[in-house]
Amino acid sequence: MTGALYILAGGGTGGHLYPGLAVAEALRRAEPAGQIVFACSDRSLDERILAPRADLGVVRQPVRPLPRRAGEVPGFLRAWRASRRLAGEMLADLRPAAVLGLGGFAAGPVVREAARRGVRAALLNPDAVPGRANRYLARRAEAIFAGFPAAAECFPAPARGKVRAVGCPLRAGIAAGRRDEAMAHFGLDADRRTLVVLGGSSGAASVNAVVAALGDALTQRAGQWQVLHVTGPRRAGLADAYPPPDAPIFARHYCERMDLAYAAADVVLCRAGAVTVAELAATSTPAVLMPYPHHRDRQQHHNAAELVTSGGAVICEDAVDAAVNADRLGAVLLGLLDDEARRRSMREAAGRCDRPGAADIVAAWLSGA
Repeated sequence: MTGALYILAGGGTGGHLYPGLAVAEALRRAEPAGQIVFACSDRSLDERILAPRADLGVVRQPVRPLPRRAGEVPGFLRAWRASRRLAGEMLADLRPAAVLGLGGFAAGPVVREAARRGVRAALLNPDAVPGRANRYLARRAEAIFAGFPAAAECFPAPARGKVRAVGCPLRAGIAAGRRDEAMAHFGLDADRRTLVVLGGSSGAASVNAVVAALGDALTQRAGQWQVLHVTGPRRAGLADAYPPPDAPIFARHYCERMDLAYAAADVVLCRAGAVTVAELAATSTPAVLMPYPHHRDRQQHHNAAELVTSGGAVICEDAVDAAVNADRLGAVLLGLLDDEARRRSMREAAGRCDRPGAADIVAAWLSGA
């Protein structure tokens, strides 16, 4: 017997799609016969993230982000109108039981059309500060599932009563990786501790550059430490010869087994996206956070606040300049690598920030349970 169909709309960044995949997994557990369709952007990142999931339907929309320059307005409007038409046809054809907006510009056409047609629609808002798309769509949604309690105050006043702070949906098994399997999978030395460097799905140029700048200091610790560096596919901020042959650095363009990356990690150096912060808490992993420095609303700083206040993470401000970053990070990170007692305390503190079960809560609302 065929189950209900659900549309999850959003994309453009892994931070939008990964929580959606976690909700899709929860829907599959609750309703094995159900069908799930992702309405995403036409960016290559969305294709890379969703392509391995043959059990999901995928509809790519031509929708574009809000224009930053006057010359982008005509193209934006054409793409918006085309995506609205596509969303209307999709809703009429598929007749979903519910729609979930995952945030970002790709959520807009489908959520708006669902609300106009009387289809149950909710929003997922993992970040502490809602983006423009979710603020715009808030009045059209029946429920808003937030990653952080502080997010409620950032929505328009009429929508705040819809907000439920449930945490960020995470994929099942993120905390179930085994260290021995992780060492074998990444080709790491089981007798050394591991610093894992993450820059998100596309990599982070300034994070990459500062790790390269600290190469000599990390090499000096090669007897005890090694580095698993997920550089991103473009390896931005890195020389072609990186890593040098004598450095204890294992570089990878992309990491599909994040459960094993966290299982390997004694310390993580990373940005502070909502998914990453939630994964650090779920896996009780000590972290040095370099929040993305170009958000006007300091979104990633707000994401990091609870984890930092608890003692589970420390912030090193990203100055973008590699030399300045190396001075700052050297003082913070290298001291942490040399302080086992502090790492143990941070691990305990990070675990206290975990909010499990978010994906199941969202899936239950979608299915009407």
